[in-house]
Amino acid sequence: MDLTLDPSLLEDKIDELPFEFESYEEEVAFKEQLRLWHEMYGNVFTTEVNEVHFFFRAITKKEMEIAQEVYQDDYERTEYICKTCVIEPVIDDYSLDIFAGIPEILCRSILQESGYTDAQKVKIMIAKWEQKMKDVENQLPLVIKEVFTDIDIEEIEAWSMSKMTEYYVKARWVLENLRGLQLVSEDEMSQGE
Repeated sequence: MDLTLDPSLLEDKIDELPFEFESYEEEVAFKEQLRLWHEMYGNVFTTEVNEVHFFFRAITKKEMEIAQEVYQDDYERTEYICKTCVIEPVIDDYSLDIFAGIPEILCRSILQESGYTDAQKVKIMIAKWEQKMKDVENQLPLVIKEVFTDIDIEEIEAWSMSKMTEYYVKARWVLENLRGLQLVSEDEMSQGE
């Protein structure tokens, strides 16, 4: 069973987890570990193979290119993908330290969750983000980034809403008064029709 573990949604999915916690403290520690992984890697996924829970992240496009260009042998490519993306448990040598067949299962899960084996998954990812971009809170960082190009988008997204709205107003002023652009919301567009 593959499960996307997003700390912000974990409360709703705690009953879906394929394992149980022996204590409340253990559950809290797991959530904290998940939050740290999420900060480091983005979405974290889990799958169970032979009663072992594996936690992994998606493979990046650059890492996928390396896998395809450098590793001609399927097994070496599979091992590279697993070593690159599996967060826990840490396995040094997939040819010695793990049962046969597990790397292939893990690699398949990693590629699937990363969107490399299922075009429908990519369409779902795009639709999800198109929906999210309708929310003004997700548009603000992009408008700010357009004007304040030296600030990383991740930094902007980490700001408080107060700071973000301050910079949004400044960015909008620059765009409208210095660049001659007119920012229009979806509501304003639909009213004009």
